[in-house]
Amino acid sequence: MKRKLLSALLATAMTMTVVAGTGIAVSADGEAVVSTVMFSDPDTMDPGRADDDQKNSIVLECQESLVRLIDGKLTNAGAESYETSEDGLTWTFHLRAGQYWYDADGNQKDPVTANDYVAAARYVCDSAMDCANSYLMKGWIVNAEELLNYTAAQLASPVEQGTEVGEEQDLVVDANGIIYEGSDWNKETEKYDTWTEVPAVTPEDLGVEAVDDLTFGNGQFNPTGSLTALQFGTYWPAPASLLAELGENYGLDNYSMWFNGAYILSEFKPQEKRIYTKNVNNWDAEHIYIERIEQTCNTEAATLAPELFLRGEVDGADIGSDIVADWLSDPEKSQMISSTRVIGDYSYFFGFNFEPKFAAEYEPENWAIAVNNENFRKAVFHGIDRDGYLAAKYPGDDPSIHKINTVTPKGFSVNNGKDYVFYGGLAKYTEGESFDPELAVQFRDAAKAELEAAGCKFPIKVPVNYNTSSTTWANCTVVLEQQLEELLGADFIDIIVVPYSGSSFLKETRRNGNYALQELNWGADFMDPETWADPFDHKNSYNFFCNETLEQDGINQYTKTEETAALIDQYFELVAAAREETGDMNARYEAFAAAESFYIDHAIVVPGFISGGSYQATKLNAFEGQYAMMGQSSSRYKGQHVYKTAMSQDMFDAQYAEWTAAMEG
Repeated sequence: MKRKLLSALLATAMTMTVVAGTGIAVSADGEAVVSTVMFSDPDTMDPGRADDDQKNSIVLECQESLVRLIDGKLTNAGAESYETSEDGLTWTFHLRAGQYWYDADGNQKDPVTANDYVAAARYVCDSAMDCANSYLMKGWIVNAEELLNYTAAQLASPVEQGTEVGEEQDLVVDANGIIYEGSDWNKETEKYDTWTEVPAVTPEDLGVEAVDDLTFGNGQFNPTGSLTALQFGTYWPAPASLLAELGENYGLDNYSMWFNGAYILSEFKPQEKRIYTKNVNNWDAEHIYIERIEQTCNTEAATLAPELFLRGEVDGADIGSDIVADWLSDPEKSQMISSTRVIGDYSYFFGFNFEPKFAAEYEPENWAIAVNNENFRKAVFHGIDRDGYLAAKYPGDDPSIHKINTVTPKGFSVNNGKDYVFYGGLAKYTEGESFDPELAVQFRDAAKAELEAAGCKFPIKVPVNYNTSSTTWANCTVVLEQQLEELLGADFIDIIVVPYSGSSFLKETRRNGNYALQELNWGADFMDPETWADPFDHKNSYNFFCNETLEQDGINQYTKTEETAALIDQYFELVAAAREETGDMNARYEAFAAAESFYIDHAIVVPGFISGGSYQATKLNAFEGQYAMMGQSSSRYKGQHVYKTAMSQDMFDAQYAEWTAAMEG
């Protein structure tokens, strides 16, 4: 059964009605309840630090943003209205009156005011708080980057000026409290050649302002991306009084935070269950149809959920590749299974790690020699058969539904009718195919000779991690192992499949540089090609080929070759030039296309696929809910009902057709 690819450019919103005859489900108490099972608990529920699906699953239900992106259109949420200055750089938001914070017991607390947004922004830009998504404010809010840098310098405990310092101690402070950062380490003198002042910045210098209780000002928004970034938790409020009281302990559980969204997290028992209750005082309470959300925690959720669905204990379950054939062939089960919506807001790609921090048994030093060789990278680039990989990732799908040949998804950015992926050097990739066995072998042979001369050992050990919470990820990683070892030879490359727990995967692998080659992803932060350059920025903790933190920590340090470093520097220069193009959108698209095609040309990244399109069993109708081509809107329960009957594929297709027709006018 082939799925339908949803259009990436949809302009209007509507609420769908479910197919007749399914009926709305209610509990014995007459409440509309949805029950699900989760595989783990987050370590924080603070919107400012929500950086993965587990954290966001709570944040999205319980907190309100200024605006939401629904079907490609910005709609008001916490803000009743907003306007911008004549130059488009200062935005003023007028909050809804009568909105309050509520504690876990449903008690009304402080009113939601502009000061809550200001306090939250200052909190996010304090490096001591370690908000992973703070980068989203850099370049967007005046002095955000400066405040983060200054608080980071303070946190690093600079030594007194005049003290003899080594390479790892690059911060000093003078008698007046001015901090200086060293650069250009001189190996001969064993000193830094340059010391640059780290400007002192206070929280009050941050470009956010509470004009009055209900008027909030954001300064210096990037006009190319405008307000679409505001749907991320980085920009959401936190109750100023409670935040001041708890600091970094805010959001550790449901009683160390307050709620202003559609639901209140009324019960939270770690590793056991969560219960959300409808916030009847929410400004849009009439469109919150599910009155209670019950989530039980089980580390085997991915395996157990389908059986729990069949027993009527949960209302939704992902149907993994290991059981999808059984469900589709069974007369009863086949009426309970349907597609998920394909969403192009997440791009998946294969990343080479140039700053390896993995275990010594995997020979990181040897990997460093290999990954610096462009012919080796191109052998892998052309050796990955994404059709086979995607067949394991999305069983039953036509791989062409998901496969993309650029990091930026097709259809995401369009200028005057021309898709960004057809600009400049990207066009040849958009219309091509990276998998080429003959080329892969040619590059392998060229690489082998060069690597032997460089002292590289064979086979080259390549640890590839996967998240144990995903059955399909485990399966397609094994497929990747088979593909590369069979094509390039097990005597040349040894793909080592390494499982990691779902609850700690991101932290333990990608952010720690604990992998060689891995399926990576990035979700769009705003509606412009620039968003797809952000994961490769050298200051981004998600970066894998030039991460400043990994380079400076001194653990298992392996230096990029001059050739590789020059390539990466050239890429950064191309991105910097593209970011300067803000007036002529055609020139801007051409410039970003030049940067993106550059790292594909040199096989620094292997483009992969877009997300979605798997199978599920669900009693919810996704077409009732919010949908967006980027961000997290589609994950909310608001606007949906829970029904007595599971969504079948025929029902899904009918709803999809009706919804698409409405979108097209």
